[in-house]
Amino acid sequence: MDVLLEQISMALDWYNLLFILIGTLLGILIGAIPGLTVIMAVALAVPLTMYLPLGPSLGLLLGIYISGIYGGSISAILVNAPGTPAAAATTLDGYPLSKQGRAGKALKMALFSSFAGGMISIVFLVVIARYLSKVALLFGPAEKTALLFFALTIIGVLAGKPILKGLLAAGLGLFLSCVGSDPLLAVSRFTFGSLELEEGLGFIPTMIGLFAISEFIVQAENRLKMRNYKSEISSSFNRAENRLSGKEIRSSLKSIFRSGILGTFIGSLPGIGATVACFLGYGEARRASKEPEKFGEGALEGVAAAEAANNAVSGATLIPLLSLNVPGDAVTAILYGALLIQGVQTGPLIFEHHMDAVYLIYITLILANIFMVAAALSLMPLFRRIADIPRHVIFPIVFVFCVVGSYAVRNNIVDVYIMLGVGLLGYILRKQGIPLAPLLIGFILGTPFEEAFRQTLAGSGNSLLVFVREPISLAFLILAVGSIVLTIIRNMREKKAIE
Repeated sequence: MDVLLEQISMALDWYNLLFILIGTLLGILIGAIPGLTVIMAVALAVPLTMYLPLGPSLGLLLGIYISGIYGGSISAILVNAPGTPAAAATTLDGYPLSKQGRAGKALKMALFSSFAGGMISIVFLVVIARYLSKVALLFGPAEKTALLFFALTIIGVLAGKPILKGLLAAGLGLFLSCVGSDPLLAVSRFTFGSLELEEGLGFIPTMIGLFAISEFIVQAENRLKMRNYKSEISSSFNRAENRLSGKEIRSSLKSIFRSGILGTFIGSLPGIGATVACFLGYGEARRASKEPEKFGEGALEGVAAAEAANNAVSGATLIPLLSLNVPGDAVTAILYGALLIQGVQTGPLIFEHHMDAVYLIYITLILANIFMVAAALSLMPLFRRIADIPRHVIFPIVFVFCVVGSYAVRNNIVDVYIMLGVGLLGYILRKQGIPLAPLLIGFILGTPFEEAFRQTLAGSGNSLLVFVREPISLAFLILAVGSIVLTIIRNMREKKAIE
């Protein structure tokens, strides 16, 4: 208790609070700009921590990390351009809400669910970090394959009508994930002799192109077709339309809690990430909803589910880092280096030798979430004003950010061409009524699923029975089959209701 009280006093020092505030503001800003990732921001901030004590260092880095994930929802909601990969699912309902003039309501729901998801993950981090990390150790290639297969069943939920169009989009996404080097044999596939494509299609250029660039082309086409073109975006300054009521929060609490648990579980598994968590949380919310047809048309519950899931990952990724010395994602790998600079060695012995640092991490995570809420609420009027800037003004500005962000990932002009090419593809698909979400899910999950599946077969002598013999993988396969069956039954019922 003495150590805890000492660390609380240290964390509440004005100097530490100042760096948490700086990290929070930087995270929101960087997260809201398409292409500027949280990973990049945290990596650039690490050298600064060499000259700071542990408290301010953690405040700066964790402030950027936590608020950066929320920041991605701002551009996702306002201009259909996810600021971070983790906000990709937020566009599905966030942008339709913005077009209805309810951008403020969507931003507030994203903020509330982000805070709730983050706090859920912190509770799990504090209470069961050691135990949950042992569960994560049980996940080998077979279990990971089954989990990703279960995640792929979200495609059935998001496929839309007719479902064949959604499956076509998912297949196209899986095909695009095959571009580049074979994950196990390093054999080039679909690169056409281009060295720039050996690493595959960049995820950020692909995501930006699919959602943002395709939207720009659609808006430009509408402007060319109509002389007296009027933006689809309604005014977002109607206070009644943008007030988030207690009833709306209560109606989304089940989805927030479910997504928070899912995000925490996904975050505790090294290498899965917030992008998978946000789509899994969104898909489960739609699957469990009594009105699934509202998802994709501007459902607040969809925004809440996606944001709670991706923010829950932020605290959960520290579980394997602190308990097992295994970084949960790229950001925690950078945090691992920052802790080493401060003389803190993670792993099981951290709870014996550096309990003061563990307490300081817990407290800083809580403060960073609180600061995120305070900073976002203060800046909310500014965010809503962005939604009221004419489309012919804001879209060119965002387009420049998209180009810069795509280029900055690998400092490669090919990524800009990929962004434009995928944007054109997204435009064509939208004109044909083919949903974009299944394509993105297929693209995200394609490579890790293939890698885990082939590793499993290599280790089992090409026997598929390994998925049945392992209890965890069998459980996920049963869930996947059940998910597919429920989706088919629901589609049949909807078809009968229409007839």
